[in-house]
Amino acid sequence: MKEIIFLIGFRAVGKTTIGRALADRLGLTFLDTDVLICEKKGATVKAIVQAEGWDGFRRCEQEVLRGLVDQSRCVIATGGGAVLHQHLWPLLKEHGYVVWLTAEPDILCQRIEADSISDTLRPSLSGKAVCAEVREILALREPLYRETADIIVDTGKLSVSDILNKIITNYEFVIRNS
Repeated sequence: MKEIIFLIGFRAVGKTTIGRALADRLGLTFLDTDVLICEKKGATVKAIVQAEGWDGFRRCEQEVLRGLVDQSRCVIATGGGAVLHQHLWPLLKEHGYVVWLTAEPDILCQRIEADSISDTLRPSLSGKAVCAEVREILALREPLYRETADIIVDTGKLSVSDILNKIITNYEFVIRNS
């Protein structure tokens, strides 16, 4: 039985917000891989990347992801780049249901630009302006998100309640039929 719900998707799609609400609604524990990485390293994502580069951050992210198969009854919000560890996802999918939260690039740009603490917590991936980076990185990652996901939910057009209902309805269908 798949007792873990993994939330994947680009930055600012609402993985943490939806994840907390989903865990609360289902009576599950909520975990966030970025928080787990920061706790493990004792630093912010930005500080980890400054000290070790994105490669160092991704190595730690891979270790954290690998350790999640031992979890049960939880919702896990993954970092936007967690999908890059494609060799781990078959194992993670054995234990969990994967929800790709998505939104149009313009909506993501608006959300990121409106978040006053975003720049202090998350460094740029490419050094480009926010909207250019969103479009570039999304173009690279969308095929990986699509390949990994069990369901796709657009967070740009639905209310939180509608998003939760869609995820829960599909998740319960999978549980009943597995």
